[in-house]
Amino acid sequence: MRTVRYDDVPDRPWRNGGGTTREVHRDERWRLSVATICAAGPFSPFPGVDRTFVVARGTLTLTVAGTGHRLGPGDLLRFAGEDAVSAVPDGPVTAVNVMTTRPHEAHVWVGIPSTAEAFVDLTTLQTHVAVTPRDLHLHEVARGVVVEGIT
Repeated sequence: MRTVRYDDVPDRPWRNGGGTTREVHRDERWRLSVATICAAGPFSPFPGVDRTFVVARGTLTLTVAGTGHRLGPGDLLRFAGEDAVSAVPDGPVTAVNVMTTRPHEAHVWVGIPSTAEAFVDLTTLQTHVAVTPRDLHLHEVARGVVVEGIT
C-alpha cells in the first residue's frame, strides 16, 4: 500500500479561477483528485470520461445537464464528462473526484473498504493506494471514498 498525504500533493489552480485541484493518481484508465471549489462557475468538460464526485467538506448545488443536486459531506454523484456541469458552493467545498476513461469502469462508493485500488479518508483527505485487508483497521479510519474493481 502507498499512502499519499493531502498536504504533500501540489495544489494547481483551475483555468477558470474558481478552484484548485490536487491530483493524487493518474494512469491511462483512471484519475483520482481532490478539488477545492471556492467560487460559482462551470466545470471543465472531459469527453470520453465517466466522473464520480463526492463532497468531503462543505455544501454546494451541482447542476448537471440542467438538473440541480444539493450535495453535502459524503454525498456522491455520477455523471458523464460530456455533461454541462456548474457548481454554486456555500463557501469553500472540498470534493473527491474519480474520473474513469471509457471503456474502463470503476466501482466508487462511500464507506470503509476491505480491498480497493484507492481509499480517500473523508476526514483527513489522506489517500491510500492499493489497499489490502491488513492495511486499514476500522477503528483507525473514518468513512471515505472507495475506488475498486477498475477494469
